[in-house]
Amino acid sequence: MAKTPLQRAIDATTAGDLEGAVRELSAGARERPRDAAAWLALGVGLGAAGRSAEAVEACERAVELDASLVEARLELAGALHQARRGDDARRQLDEAARLAPADVRPLRAIAARLQADRRFDEALAVLERARALAPGDGRTWYAIGLAEEGRRDPAAAVAAYRRALALDAGLADARRTLADLYAQLGEHELAIEVLDDLVRLGPDGDGAAKNRGVLVGALASLRARRLLGADEVAIAASALVREGALRPLGQLVAATGDARVAMVARWRAPYAELLVGHAADGASVWLLLALPHPKLAAQRADDAFGVTVVGRDGALVAVSYADAASLTFLREALGCPLTQATEAYARLLSGEPSVERAGARVRFATVALGVEGEADRHGLLVER
Repeated sequence: MAKTPLQRAIDATTAGDLEGAVRELSAGARERPRDAAAWLALGVGLGAAGRSAEAVEACERAVELDASLVEARLELAGALHQARRGDDARRQLDEAARLAPADVRPLRAIAARLQADRRFDEALAVLERARALAPGDGRTWYAIGLAEEGRRDPAAAVAAYRRALALDAGLADARRTLADLYAQLGEHELAIEVLDDLVRLGPDGDGAAKNRGVLVGALASLRARRLLGADEVAIAASALVREGALRPLGQLVAATGDARVAMVARWRAPYAELLVGHAADGASVWLLLALPHPKLAAQRADDAFGVTVVGRDGALVAVSYADAASLTFLREALGCPLTQATEAYARLLSGEPSVERAGARVRFATVALGVEGEADRHGLLVER
């Protein structure tokens, strides 16, 4: 039995021959000039081949033959957009939404066009309508995540991406985007977990594995640059000191009672103080972050460190100056991702006396400097 033009077009597409597919689809449209589906298939093929003007003509023919065919209007809108006819594309999407008020696809397409114009609030409003229509549609939740990310709300974006994947585990784009966002937020281990899933689930495994390798390398670099064991030069170059605008206050030959410590270096800003106990060889033995005005630091918004911590449920964890300084301190002192810093910090706040992490001990402690005129310092201590 001879194959139809559509079957031959599918074969050509599978073989990577888009122009061959277009020829077969053109033959199908000529054989059935009154068949809207044939013209729609031709429009899709022409669009895939980058022939946008011809794709517009084919999709317009499909719409003329069947004005109620929502798929034809969506493809026509895409072709018009490729042909840089944005107003005409929007009219087709609006008409598709009118024809199929319960179909979320036109709403998602409208939102995508709004996002392309960086009109993220408007896009989110449209997507909320789509979500109300189909709360179980993973692609709608993915689009919501993109809009939230465009609005610079990473916590809401993570929550939306995770919801999208819970509803549709096969959304590779959502996994890639979530991994990218986690990486941008410094959550390397969470990004690696997402990429591991992508390697297991999709045909996209090679690219995901390569990105995973980059993240593993970044994580190793983070651990290698940890401040516990580092000298004063490395500490001066840390994000804690630079972004927190901590000024060096010199060194004290201190009687801390710790035989490992030869001197204590001090750094200070209005709301934070860093003390570092150095051994005779210059390596740090312990680091203490103290907050001279803890209530004010807890009430003040983080305008120094730019910390955004996102939990596994998408909730924003840290927003105050006190929390941001503490998490930055733990991340750099331990050489660990924010995920681990947040977990250790939360355990201490919940009442645990100490937390072992990355070969170090973390706890709230008081350090007596043993110098006349210098009061004891109480704060977050990381020590070997």
